[in-house]
Amino acid sequence: MKPPLWGIDVRSIDRDEQIYTNNPDMLLTPASTQKVITLAVASQALGWDDRFETTLFTNGHIERNVLHGDLIVKGSGDPTIDTDVLSSWVDKLRMQGIHRVTGNIIGDDRITVGQDLQRRGTPSPPPLGFGWSWDDLAFGFAAPVGPLQYRENVVAIQVTPSRTVNAPAELTIQTAGSGLNFINQVSTASGTEPSLIQLRRVANTPNLVVSGSISLGSRAIVRSVSVANPTSFFVQAFHAALEANGVVVLGDAVDIDQLSETHRHSATNELYALLTIQSEPLSTIAIDMMKRSQNLFAESIYRRLGFSFNDSSSAIVAQLLADWGIQRNRAIVVDGSGLSRYNYLTASALTDILVRLYQNEVDQTRFLPTLPIANEDGTLRNRFGGTASAGNALAKTGSMSHVRALAGYVTTADGEQLAFSILANNYSADPTDVVAAIDAFVSALATMSRGDS
Repeated sequence: MKPPLWGIDVRSIDRDEQIYTNNPDMLLTPASTQKVITLAVASQALGWDDRFETTLFTNGHIERNVLHGDLIVKGSGDPTIDTDVLSSWVDKLRMQGIHRVTGNIIGDDRITVGQDLQRRGTPSPPPLGFGWSWDDLAFGFAAPVGPLQYRENVVAIQVTPSRTVNAPAELTIQTAGSGLNFINQVSTASGTEPSLIQLRRVANTPNLVVSGSISLGSRAIVRSVSVANPTSFFVQAFHAALEANGVVVLGDAVDIDQLSETHRHSATNELYALLTIQSEPLSTIAIDMMKRSQNLFAESIYRRLGFSFNDSSSAIVAQLLADWGIQRNRAIVVDGSGLSRYNYLTASALTDILVRLYQNEVDQTRFLPTLPIANEDGTLRNRFGGTASAGNALAKTGSMSHVRALAGYVTTADGEQLAFSILANNYSADPTDVVAAIDAFVSALATMSRGDS
């Protein structure tokens, strides 16, 4: 078995000195430790109190509790909108006297949200990150990104075995409006055979192939899959929320891209705002993003950087990193989540960022609570049990095929505060062995004692 290629950098924040290194300046794939960079840059460029905004417009007028016209939604990429949020919007509209809408509910996603447009030469940003693996695209962790987003752009599908061996399994969509065409190729296997469900998106289509087998008599299997069109998914959900909360809608749920150019122009030429809704601040959204390693949140924040400064997100990140002394030979960033294989970081660059955030009192109080706590929560919930790192180490994990990473903080037996970054790439060993080695290393740091010297 080929051992990992390691990149490691450990520093004492208290003593401002390097403790241990192993290839600290080698560019390696960071996986989700990339989110440390995304959050660090966003917190400085946008501020910890930055919020996404979504505005509801109309091209009509309100008379006797009827909105005569369309209800148009324009967003800036808020990734936190769910059913409860939509219901609260409806309550606010009802307070304005709107009980009926004669027109359509239109989702307008025509904004630039910060992807590097020059690279593809497109007039609007693609919904997927650069370098995302095509075989990830069916899954919820690789959901497409857009200005209007609902329930993290993910739906659940359920596979249930038939009562007969070799008969097709039953495929149920638990959430409506996905825009996907499901191709069911799952058969029912004998009760002695293990279940295996595979998902594959057909390139450049909304087709999702569900294949494999499910054991006779077994429980249903539920999988989270990414939607085909976030805007369409959003606007259908909002239409349903209006109806469910007492607002009658005579028109349809429409993605603005479905309208002709003439109709688009007439529908949005003269608008007035009914309502503007703000998300929770970045500091709150970041907790979910980091502890759950939520990719859509990271991508939405990354793209917001470009939108806010009228530039590509990658350029904004590169410039701020350069201002911090981290040049492109130490950090190549092309997405916000770390899903891309085109991202490259050095362990030293990650540790630089961690030290910088810790040494600023405001950043420290906002950043540290976002990190998973060893053996307690997030992606570290089931790691470090029974070690000196449990309840001590705070760190962001990273995981993809042949990549494992961990970057964060740990306190030694003497109370000395350390920042560390560990990147493991290009191994053929069992990944559980690689994780065990990382955890053992961090736990050794937690038990370290250097006395007063």
